[in-house]
Amino acid sequence: MNHRKSRIPLFLLAFLLAIPTGVAAADLRVGRRVVIPAGETVTGNVYVAGGEVVISADVVGDLVSAGGTVFLGGAVSDDVVVAGGDLHLTGRVGRDLRVAGGRASLSSQVGGDLLVTGGQVRLLPGAAIGGDLVVAGGEVIVESAVQGAVRGAGGDLTINGSVAGPVRVRAGTLVIGERARLGGELTYWAPREAAIHPAAEIAGPTTFHMIAGVEQGWLERALVRLGITLLLVAFLMTLAAGLFAVLVFPKLSRDLVRDALQNFGTGLLRGFVLFFVMPITFFLITLTVVGLPIALLAGFVHLSFGIIAAVFAGIALGSLLSKAATKQAEYEATWKTALVGIPAMALVSFIPLLGLLVSAAFFLNIFGVLYQRFWLAVRKGF
Repeated sequence: MNHRKSRIPLFLLAFLLAIPTGVAAADLRVGRRVVIPAGETVTGNVYVAGGEVVISADVVGDLVSAGGTVFLGGAVSDDVVVAGGDLHLTGRVGRDLRVAGGRASLSSQVGGDLLVTGGQVRLLPGAAIGGDLVVAGGEVIVESAVQGAVRGAGGDLTINGSVAGPVRVRAGTLVIGERARLGGELTYWAPREAAIHPAAEIAGPTTFHMIAGVEQGWLERALVRLGITLLLVAFLMTLAAGLFAVLVFPKLSRDLVRDALQNFGTGLLRGFVLFFVMPITFFLITLTVVGLPIALLAGFVHLSFGIIAAVFAGIALGSLLSKAATKQAEYEATWKTALVGIPAMALVSFIPLLGLLVSAAFFLNIFGVLYQRFWLAVRKGF
């Protein structure tokens, strides 16, 4: 269990340690709609975030992308990490591919291993996996060719492609389709026997383990893995939001961070009071005759400030670390401070008690400054 819990801090630590050597060569692209067109070749590691991301160019290096909708059609020479709501991957990946999303559709050629998780996952017939496949989702359909082993879990899981290695899966319903060609053993855990088409070929032995619904131990492991996936997706989305903020709104981001760090104690106290007192105020307003619309609007503002504060807490930490390391005169909010600070804040949050206190302090400080700047803007407006 301790080994599983250490995966996220180790992942973030590796990410953080890679920043000093990778930042100089990094290609950062952030926006509502980001398009890297076909015919372009990008050399170096590429980080892309946006509401809609379309990557048709070739990348010589690693690719990390996060967005509401992501289309990947170009060739990437090294590793790829993709997270988002609706994912469509058709390009070639030289090494490993990691995917997490609401819906994922893949017809990629992957040279290494593929790890994919989502609500709906489909590996189309044109996809080819050079290594192992690890897949989990509510509905999983594997029609691709896999040169290694398959480990999977799903509510409804269908295998209708070729797998050279052994297959070990857990599912509510397992279907082995007509075009399935399994070169090794099939071992599965399910409430009922799999539906195996007569034309399917299974070279090794088939072993069925009946489970009553969902086995408790399996449920715990599945929840741990789901939690890890969600945390990684949340981390990538926070990083993407931070990069978007400092690149699209550089002056607002810089002023917010400077105000927060130069008046840390005041902002922290104000944020603490407002974060806990305002929801009670909103509730009391709803009890009045005309208070409900006002309370809903104020609650939306409160929630928005909370989301912004969660993003800028890491940027503020990165600015503080950058100022201490470079001895610069002023606090800055740049893509470099975002790349350093957000992973650093994620790492700090794993320290028992102290991590919670540090994370909460930066969050409440930014939260308080946001409310202060909001009220100043309102007063100037009137």
